[in-house]
Amino acid sequence: MFQGYSNETIEFFLAIRFNNNRPFFLENRDWYLRAVREPSIALAEALAPVAEDIDPDLERRPHRVVSRINRDIRFSRDKSPYRDYVWLAFRRPGEDRGRSLGLYFDIGDGGASYGMGFYRENKGLMDALRRRMELAPQEVLDVCAPVLSEFTLYAEPNKRIKVPENVPEALRPWYAAKGFYFEKAVTDFDLIFSPALAEEVRAGFQRLKPLYRYLLNLQPGEE
Repeated sequence: MFQGYSNETIEFFLAIRFNNNRPFFLENRDWYLRAVREPSIALAEALAPVAEDIDPDLERRPHRVVSRINRDIRFSRDKSPYRDYVWLAFRRPGEDRGRSLGLYFDIGDGGASYGMGFYRENKGLMDALRRRMELAPQEVLDVCAPVLSEFTLYAEPNKRIKVPENVPEALRPWYAAKGFYFEKAVTDFDLIFSPALAEEVRAGFQRLKPLYRYLLNLQPGEE
């Protein structure tokens, strides 16, 4: 059962940032398991039912949902072997993880956040969404307005895309996006250190549900 994270969690993230090497991690592996891995697994278990309700095809096995602390450094200039944060990602198995629409939660020493989206270009979904924005902009506004009132939209722009004049101002940054995510920050550490964090994220995922399903129904795209 999820009991919240702790000061030990934050202290571990700070420690691994300044001691990012294998000997330090191996010496403090129990600290990582106790303060980071185990509460993250418990949170994944607590969130699995709401993820299933939103999309039964989402991966919900905790050991697959919770990220590893190890970084893949094969193709990275940054050769630090460990992350100083972790995330939970509910997405469909077998799909490209950067392009797959999903739900997520992450935590580091500065706080936590959760939301929905994808961070690499998903051309099929975005082309379909742009088509709906042109043909039925109010429909898109209606489904995303409750989300925009609480979550922040982060969208990587595609500078080659021209936004049609009839697309409402609120949708224009989203229209020209390669990838996007809607995110809500959690900076209240009393909440992060409490079992109530699970309910906060569960409720937030539920508020994202109508938009998630709307976007999912656009795949594989409209011509």
